[in-house]
Amino acid sequence: MMTDQEIPAPEFPTEDVPAASTVQGGRGLVGIEVEEPDTESWRADLVGLLTMGELHASFSWCGHSIRIRTLSTREELLVAELVKAFEGGMGGMKAYATATAGLCVQSIDGEDMPVPLGEDPARPNRWAIQRFNYAQRWYPPTVDAIFDGYLQLEARQREVMDGLGKASGPEVLVTPGSSASSGSPAIAVS
Repeated sequence: MMTDQEIPAPEFPTEDVPAASTVQGGRGLVGIEVEEPDTESWRADLVGLLTMGELHASFSWCGHSIRIRTLSTREELLVAELVKAFEGGMGGMKAYATATAGLCVQSIDGEDMPVPLGEDPARPNRWAIQRFNYAQRWYPPTVDAIFDGYLQLEARQREVMDGLGKASGPEVLVTPGSSASSGSPAIAVS
């Protein structure tokens, strides 16, 4: 019989959010198949800015086909809003992964994810709340597999965007105190 001193203390996960750059292609929990981006539509006036960076991928998980896509900035902000109640606690990282998984999944086995019928102007983010609640029904290994696939897709998105930036466009210099995701680059004019 074990005494209290012999029982190992449980290890708790950290609350750090993993960066997409930590995911090595093909080394994750799932192997994603990324659809090649339509870079020509990304170059189109106006429409290009609205779709630039949108990538789709699919993977198999326990006999199910799951199709995911990258999130827009608005959707990433919705994830942050959805997980506020869990911040600073043990569930923070799990809530982040679950919300991201819920919003990035487009379909499972060819069936689209549920969405509310009609739009409610008083609650424009209702669909995101519904997706987050739906994803909470999944067990942790499924959430982890989807989140892993999303991190791989996000890493691929960065590779594609880096390749586009080298091919054409103005030279962009990030000014101190700004980040590329904040939309605050300084453009060097030649």
